[in-house]
Amino acid sequence: MGKGQWGRALLAQIGVCVGYGSAFLAIHALNVAQSHWHLYVGLQLICLLLLPYRYWAALLIGEAIPNAFLAFKCLADFGPAWVAIRCIPEMLVSMPIVWLCRSQLNVFPTRHLVNVKALLTCVLMVSIALSTYAYVLMFSSIHVPAALYAARPQVMGVYLTGNFGGLLTLVPWALIARLDYRKGRVTAQFKRLWTNKLLVDAMGIAVPVIAGLTLLAAKLHDAPTQLIELGMIVPAAWLTAKHGWRAAALAGTAVLICDSLLHPLGMPTPAALETIAGLCVAVSGLYVLGAKVSAQKIRDEHDRAAAEEVHDMARQHLMTTERRMRRAAERLEFVAGSMHVANAQTLEHMRRIVPNIESHAFYKQAVKAHEQVYLLAESLHPAAWRDRGLPAALNETLARALDEAGLQYQCEIDGRGFMFLEAAVHTAIYRTACEGIVYVTSDITCSSVKLVVRAGETSGRRWVVVRVEGYLDANDVAKGIYFGQNRRELAAKLGANLSSVKEMRAHARTFDGMLHVRSDARRVVVSALLHSQSLGVQKHKNSEPLRLWVS
Repeated sequence: MGKGQWGRALLAQIGVCVGYGSAFLAIHALNVAQSHWHLYVGLQLICLLLLPYRYWAALLIGEAIPNAFLAFKCLADFGPAWVAIRCIPEMLVSMPIVWLCRSQLNVFPTRHLVNVKALLTCVLMVSIALSTYAYVLMFSSIHVPAALYAARPQVMGVYLTGNFGGLLTLVPWALIARLDYRKGRVTAQFKRLWTNKLLVDAMGIAVPVIAGLTLLAAKLHDAPTQLIELGMIVPAAWLTAKHGWRAAALAGTAVLICDSLLHPLGMPTPAALETIAGLCVAVSGLYVLGAKVSAQKIRDEHDRAAAEEVHDMARQHLMTTERRMRRAAERLEFVAGSMHVANAQTLEHMRRIVPNIESHAFYKQAVKAHEQVYLLAESLHPAAWRDRGLPAALNETLARALDEAGLQYQCEIDGRGFMFLEAAVHTAIYRTACEGIVYVTSDITCSSVKLVVRAGETSGRRWVVVRVEGYLDANDVAKGIYFGQNRRELAAKLGANLSSVKEMRAHARTFDGMLHVRSDARRVVVSALLHSQSLGVQKHKNSEPLRLWVS
């Protein structure tokens, strides 16, 4: 077992060494002519950041061998001193810095968390260290004609911007790939990528604008193009401010690639070097901005999810209360029936014992008690609702209560998906209708009530509008006074217990809705919009999204 583990570990080390060496040679062959855009530096930092420390020796060997091969090819041109220094792998210079950032600056606080400030600090420190190494290497070739290295500060700037640009181009993409990768979910992630709004905005607006500015700068040979090149940051900044971290990686990479295509191969001019340096600084600022935007979006999403959980708990509480009221109503109906049978039997026994008893008063009291218990059960939960559904309660129970109060009533139920709404929304519909009816009928001039319930679906989420209209007629004031007692009892009959419009609005907000009240000389209208339970935040324990942190 031990030998097998050692064998697998050795194969892994060899694989890392050979794989990195091959990648090093390939990227050098592709990027050898771009003195102001060093992509191979990005490859070095990616491997040092993402691979465990136990593979660093294999990485160092994988770079040392092809690096020495490339250095010895230049022996005749630059001399042995240059070759001796050049045989020192650049990765060896970067390793202490990356170790410091990983262990002390905490680049990765958790598996799915990136400290962007520490990351950019690491990128800048590595760029400075490698630029210093290259500058020292240049002094070792003093026998080379001085004309090639006359502008020594400019050469240092070329090294610094080239290293910094190469790091900014590759490192963020590697981090995104590593942190977003989920085993077994690659296909689903690619499908989600094609429907992502970021890709639409990038390919439809930002990238075409950047490409257009690049073509414009390329066409203007005799005019100064620095302003046009720096203008490429504007669409990149817009995309970053809208979408965050990934947008900064996409737009920043596009800016750096397009700008590198504008400059000829070899040593850039001082003006071009200033432009490249300005773009590198701007792109690094985009990463900080994108990190802050992404972090804010995540906080907003967490707040929204927390609010949704509170709403869900409130709905569950309302449903629990409603179920208890339903059971209490069923029990009260049973008690009312038992009381009626018991009172009838008691009255029959009393007639046998005392034949001449005046049983009318006793019978009237028994019937009244039975009716009161029944009305109490109806106010808790209508029998029509339990037996025939919510439409029966809206058409029959409310109509009977309003008829007893001397009010005309009309109910309209329209729209699709009404019966597919969740039970909590059905409860909210009935209670909102009852509260609205009690509110509009509190005006003594109200002569008729109209209830309109309309259901629908938008973007996969069901909704319902409940509108209660109370029509006012000053000529029916006498009728309102005549039925004044019944109107005062209407709230108790319908089980309405919200005392103000403020409480009614709070009840509507529990269902992600809103409530409006408006009135004029002819009518009073209470309108409420209610939503079914939202889909909420999709929580996948094994697919936690990339989070960013700027300290």
